[in-house]
Amino acid sequence: MIRTGYRIRAASPVDASAIAHVYVATWRTSYHNLLPAATLSNMNEMRETLYWWTALCSARASTVTLVVENPEGRVVGFVSGGPDRGQGAARRAEIYTLYLLQDMQRRGFGAALLSACAARLAALGFNSLVVWVLAANSARGFYESFGGIAAASKTIRVGDRRVEEVAYLWADIRSAAQAVADSGDGVGDI
Repeated sequence: MIRTGYRIRAASPVDASAIAHVYVATWRTSYHNLLPAATLSNMNEMRETLYWWTALCSARASTVTLVVENPEGRVVGFVSGGPDRGQGAARRAEIYTLYLLQDMQRRGFGAALLSACAARLAALGFNSLVVWVLAANSARGFYESFGGIAAASKTIRVGDRRVEEVAYLWADIRSAAQAVADSGDGVGDI
């Protein structure tokens, strides 16, 4: 389903503040029952803006950061990915972040971001894809619906709490992009 007026484009350093806003707002709405309240309340958009500005200014050729913007040009979601940060297989990519403002969720934008990022990572020569998701996060169903297979788990510490993460794997990165394309979800001007 094409969303008229919305578009996905490559992020640039000028998007750092908007990305930071989406990041902090989404963590606070999506993880309020999953992560410690102190961790969420201590999040700071200014600190995140500096992080994203630095990351986007020094982006490597092997990383991808895309934003989805509404018809007014406001960033309402983003995705970033690049080389697997774990001990994964050679040429495995990882989705590092995929976040949408709460009122933009469940409208096809996440699928469009996942598809566009997977396609661009494939074009960079990556052949498989992984994403780590909190085990208690309802977003797990999103990745499963597009063919992600639960392949590993690990426990991490967030603030004073230990939480489990699950890795979803696509052995063929092109299948992630294709599964989304086959679903009919999408956004114009990708």
